[in-house]
Amino acid sequence: MRQAQSVATSGRDTDGRAAQLYFRASEEHWLQPVPVYATALVSALVSGSMAARLASAIVGALNVGLIYLLMRRLCPNRWGPVATAALLAITPAHLAFARTGVDAIYSLPFVLVWLIGLRDFLDRGDRWHLTAGVFALGVGTYTQPSAPLTMGFLFAITCAALWITGARGIRAYAGIVTAFALPLSIAGLWFAAHPSSYPDTFGRWVIHAAHLRYPMDGMRAFLNWTTLGTRTSLYWGFFDPSWLFFNAPYLPGTVLRGAAPFLLPASLFSLMGVARCARVGPPAWTIALVAGAAASPLAASTFGQPHAIGAALAVVPFVTVLAGCGLVDWSERKGAAWRWLGWAAIAAIPLQFFGAYARYFRA
Repeated sequence: MRQAQSVATSGRDTDGRAAQLYFRASEEHWLQPVPVYATALVSALVSGSMAARLASAIVGALNVGLIYLLMRRLCPNRWGPVATAALLAITPAHLAFARTGVDAIYSLPFVLVWLIGLRDFLDRGDRWHLTAGVFALGVGTYTQPSAPLTMGFLFAITCAALWITGARGIRAYAGIVTAFALPLSIAGLWFAAHPSSYPDTFGRWVIHAAHLRYPMDGMRAFLNWTTLGTRTSLYWGFFDPSWLFFNAPYLPGTVLRGAAPFLLPASLFSLMGVARCARVGPPAWTIALVAGAAASPLAASTFGQPHAIGAALAVVPFVTVLAGCGLVDWSERKGAAWRWLGWAAIAAIPLQFFGAYARYFRA
């Protein structure tokens, strides 16, 4: 917050330096630029700590609008996009981070823009929209510490989706590689001018400086059985249903304060959404959604903290889109059993939401 206020008032960081890419918050803690500059812009409207919270709330509202636009491309009716946007708005993880003022929420708009561009390409062959979506992934690497790895995984998913559509040859991938690399080249220039900043930024978030100099040592460290075991345990622990969909003990030091990241009915509708996408959507789209949801916690597992939803918040739009598709699938089913099960799940949404809301605002 101090860095954003300094940029807003003087155009320089707290150390008096102008045109910073990364901002030093403490001796070994650096901030990504997108949240700092976004908060600095909002500081023109409000002052103090409210600027950071208002900036993240604006991003949260933007996410709701973007997922509505995405679902308009997927749903044959009007209520499906509205229902999905509303579901994102009341998803506890999204709501909590949208009003907290921390950087985790800032990666989501870039993920949603990428999904829109990917869907436009799969539906109409629009390579310009795909290129724009991949460019958004590149810019999204500057949103939070886990974002460089997360956006790298999503870029790999893009390449896989292209391959599934039959794209072959260098020319088919040149555009998206350039679009993703262009924003990253700014970081390359920054580190060339400020090499001492690398160890505490990308050296912590992506590749250790020593492993960058000696790739074989880095590979051996990554493939170490102890390291792999720890990261695998953290990764699978993220998908623990009791944590994802049921309230945990009240934890005042965490953003969610014990509330589950997702509402329980989202699990049912997400499974229905996977089935619907596999049945009616392009195969590359189904794979992108499922792989995106699976890849988002990969980056979080490298940070060594269990249930690090802030580092894996990119999973939220994937789960919500799948749940929205599941809602549409349920509305089209004719069986009475499915109808009653769906209505029961929908009725449970406000009950669990208000329960999570009460836990979140508990004094």
